[in-house]
Amino acid sequence: MNFLPTELLHGIFTLLGNDQKSLSRASTVCRHWRAIALPIIYYSPKFKDINCFRKFLRISYSSGSLVREVNLSHLPHRWTAITDPDIINLVNLCPNLTTLDINRCSALQDSTLTHIASILGSHLTTLIVSQCPKFTDRGFTALARSCKALTSLDFSFTDITDKALSEIAVTCPTIRWINLRNCDGVTELSLDELKKWCKELTFLQLDGCYGILREVGYDDEIWVTEDETDDEDEDMGEVF
Repeated sequence: MNFLPTELLHGIFTLLGNDQKSLSRASTVCRHWRAIALPIIYYSPKFKDINCFRKFLRISYSSGSLVREVNLSHLPHRWTAITDPDIINLVNLCPNLTTLDINRCSALQDSTLTHIASILGSHLTTLIVSQCPKFTDRGFTALARSCKALTSLDFSFTDITDKALSEIAVTCPTIRWINLRNCDGVTELSLDELKKWCKELTFLQLDGCYGILREVGYDDEIWVTEDETDDEDEDMGEVF
């Protein structure tokens, strides 16, 4: 097995998927196996509760730099238990994150969103901050300044306004998917900016955006209306 090509070993280890125990054992066989297994082990860690998450925050920086995806949306009591220092420590430990889901981590404030933007920068492609009520345009504009490779954004049930959304549209033309459900501060002004700059945009959720006073882009498939969202929401739910 030690003489198998690196590509084949990588394929075998990848097939182990979420079998962290087997991958951990494989990483102890030899240095070559360890070098292949560790990036797979740490790529997208799973946490069953807050204690597991905080234990993870004590891993070495070399291991943290291998992490690419973190999803906290399944942690119980995250709406009060996850604090600003938790997320600041997370992004400091894992500066190469491409995907971050902090949905309903309701205690987080703008300083954390600004820190996320500053540390992750153009590494970050997917950000889910739905139901984070303390985030304002101050934090959202930090994303526009630093995160230029964003492709998927969930700002639903937040206080983002036209000002920040317009800046994001201009600086992040790579956006393909964005959820603005129940964003009362969004109007057709920022939607026009999205349509102007984000030519790759294929999905835009506008349900509950009562600040939009005119029908927008009725001839364009990306402008999703309330009646059209059911099937698409189910599909995207499987992605994230």
